[in-house]
Amino acid sequence: MPCPTFRSPPRFRSRRRWCRGRPRSRACCAKWRRHRDGEVGMNTTSNILPEGHVAVVIGGGGAIGAACVRAFAEAGATVWSVDLHEQAAAGALTGLLGAHRAAACDVTDPASAEALAGLVGKADSVVYAAGLNADGNVVDIDWSAYRKVMAVNLDGAFHIGAAFARRMSARGGALVFLSSTAGLRGEAGASIYCASKFGLIGFVESMAAELAGERIRVNAVCPGNVDSPMLREVAHRIAERTGADAGEIWRGMAHSGAARRLVTPAEVAALCLHLASPASAAITGTTVRIDAGAMLSA
Repeated sequence: MPCPTFRSPPRFRSRRRWCRGRPRSRACCAKWRRHRDGEVGMNTTSNILPEGHVAVVIGGGGAIGAACVRAFAEAGATVWSVDLHEQAAAGALTGLLGAHRAAACDVTDPASAEALAGLVGKADSVVYAAGLNADGNVVDIDWSAYRKVMAVNLDGAFHIGAAFARRMSARGGALVFLSSTAGLRGEAGASIYCASKFGLIGFVESMAAELAGERIRVNAVCPGNVDSPMLREVAHRIAERTGADAGEIWRGMAHSGAARRLVTPAEVAALCLHLASPASAAITGTTVRIDAGAMLSA
């Protein structure tokens, strides 16, 4: 049933027809709330996604993945939250209204990635936010950790990218992969993670060149230090390896950028949402850094 329309406040009046009265759909509801609260033009998720947009977030159980699930849902998309375990994926959907779905997928298994893409069917955008971290010096490398990180960070990106791109070729779409500033600059003690993230950027650029003619855009996002459980875990592992104080390491990470702050998962999600939206129709094969100026102060 179509939403009845209401008049926009004079300062936001436009030729576009808005809903009159209380809206009846998620997309109209989001627009109505923004008009009510005077947030049009200021909300990072305003007028982002077309009606009927289906988004898939791989790694929905993680900090950035969960933030992406929420951002896309609040922008009016129907979201598939995906993680290794369905329960973790479902946690990101708590409190969200709409016909969202949770699913399990082992990204290291190409058959599992194909099965997920078949289950979803139509997907307009995919955000690959699955990832593992490992630290240690090259001469003392833990090959088991190496294989696990590469399997998720790089192999998984190939599996998911290929499975969904095949199904997007008829109508176009957007793929956004989470790399890292560690994929732009090497870091001592982080060779495994850096190698996986450098490789991911090469994959994104190659895939973008291959798929541009099919109206499929492929981009990478490179966060710096994000306020997340993963970063805290990294700080503790560094402390154990070096004997330094974990709190001091954490504070050093938090103040490593020119802006002297951590990036939030919501800020990363807003960037992913923008890259998946029609507002980024001319952006493909691009790597976008979001690091609070960390690489400026390097």
